[in-house]
Amino acid sequence: MGGLQSQNKSQADLLEQDDQRLFFNFLRISPTYWQVCSNSKILRLHKHMHEDQRAAIQCHRRYGSVFDTSYDNWSSTNRIKFKNDSKPAIQLLDGTQVGVIKSDDQFIHLPMESQAKLHDLKLLLDSVSVKQMISTAVKAVKVRVASLWKIINLVYTRALNPDIEQWRVGALVKLVKAFEHLLDPWAPRSVQGHEDMRRHMNLMVKRWLDRAALIAENAARDLFPNDQGVLHPQFKLNFGDNHFATRLFAQGDFEAIHARNQVLCA
Repeated sequence: MGGLQSQNKSQADLLEQDDQRLFFNFLRISPTYWQVCSNSKILRLHKHMHEDQRAAIQCHRRYGSVFDTSYDNWSSTNRIKFKNDSKPAIQLLDGTQVGVIKSDDQFIHLPMESQAKLHDLKLLLDSVSVKQMISTAVKAVKVRVASLWKIINLVYTRALNPDIEQWRVGALVKLVKAFEHLLDPWAPRSVQGHEDMRRHMNLMVKRWLDRAALIAENAARDLFPNDQGVLHPQFKLNFGDNHFATRLFAQGDFEAIHARNQVLCA
């Protein structure tokens, strides 16, 4: 049991590090967070300030700039804040750990003398509102993290290739698995029979980049990961702006390489 708990803790630590590094990267692509970081010395909170701007300033005051530092330095600077922000984990407890159980927690009691059957446990889980959360939590987190890294990888790849057609960028990052061995990112447009695939890939790239921008703007308001809301045109990622790529790669291409490796290992 000790080995299993140690393994679970290691997996949880890796997921927590993923969340922090993803947060760092989404802040880096947010136009709002860039504006706040660039004007942090003159920006002040005031009574009639828009709530989104207020939230972005407060987020910057909490986590600082992400444009003039590496992830390792930023994470080290904010490690206490991340520890305080951590959410309670779903875990297996025994009788010696009763002190960590809160009055609003839900748990299943398995007396030492009992012989629990899988069918009985399933009936219990079916009767509580957390059933779905318990049965799919690990899988859901893995899917979410993998999708977020895929989005970040797409953003960096697009920033490195701002002048090529969007479908080529999608093919480079293998955004659509079904097209992986069919759509050559460097093939001439004159290739016949690929029109529908190129059109579909263009739409997918646009959709994923818009989702990246929305997650980034929510991150700037200290809401992460969150892809809910309406993306206003001024917050769309502008890959035609040379300054955008410059600030993304000001500290080198470490984050771009890390994002690509995360996608390849998923």
